[in-house]
Amino acid sequence: MIKIALIFDFDLTLSPFFAQKVIIDKWNIDEAEFWRRCTAKVSDENYDLEHGYIKVILEYIEENPSFQLSNVDLYELGKSITLYDGLTRKENKYSIFEEIEAILNEDKYAQQNFELECYVISGGLAPLIEGALQANNISQYFKKVFACRLNENRDGYIDFPKETVGHTIKTQKLFTIAKGLEHNVNDKVDNYTIPFENMIYLGDGQTDIPAFSLINKMGGKSIAVYREIKNIDGTINLFETKKNYEKIYQYTLKTNRVKELLPADYTNHKQLKKTIEKYIREICVRYIKT
Repeated sequence: MIKIALIFDFDLTLSPFFAQKVIIDKWNIDEAEFWRRCTAKVSDENYDLEHGYIKVILEYIEENPSFQLSNVDLYELGKSITLYDGLTRKENKYSIFEEIEAILNEDKYAQQNFELECYVISGGLAPLIEGALQANNISQYFKKVFACRLNENRDGYIDFPKETVGHTIKTQKLFTIAKGLEHNVNDKVDNYTIPFENMIYLGDGQTDIPAFSLINKMGGKSIAVYREIKNIDGTINLFETKKNYEKIYQYTLKTNRVKELLPADYTNHKQLKKTIEKYIREICVRYIKT
């Protein structure tokens, strides 16, 4: 069995919005104020990003007990998260995951017994992400979601972080994937279950930089994506989209931390899908030649 790993960040990589938006909408609070408070935690109180936004969520709950949430509540909220075009299998839509599996089953590759494993490594909340994957009928493709997890108190409501996944922890999770989930990250192994050169990592932001750098150093493929901002009529707002592109370009492609910087559109005939499929084929061909 030869394993290939397709690894995604979540916010702005698989979804065009931050997952916390579904919490903000449920509570009917001001989104700008929520993120202002998160930013203040980092800049004024020396929180890291993940502990900062979790602390703000818990403060809102403390200020308004009607905002109480369980992990099941978060999972259900996650079901309303929108994913980028080309990912969902809702309403019998054909997704990129089926396309990739079709490549691995082609006659010239099938004899090598390739297997695709997909992962999410995100600083977001795991129940939200898992709910989104389930509702979009793609959870079966994902081996594991590495993300922040919250403890529940004796009343069954979230009250404290159990695990957070920051930018440096993302590299730790990559080693976990490489060694195999049955191993501890610190275990010494003779061979990787999934070699880094068989990994493709997709992300969108500064928190992905350590992961991009590790993947590149170890011979894998890295792709940065950016969100195309759309007008009300569905056309692309070129001015706002260019600002998105240029912001991400500065710390990804310009600094050689990624191989590609592409619009986050996974549909047929779009460059992102073509690039992922190209990298999948390159991995397969390497084994055919040897």
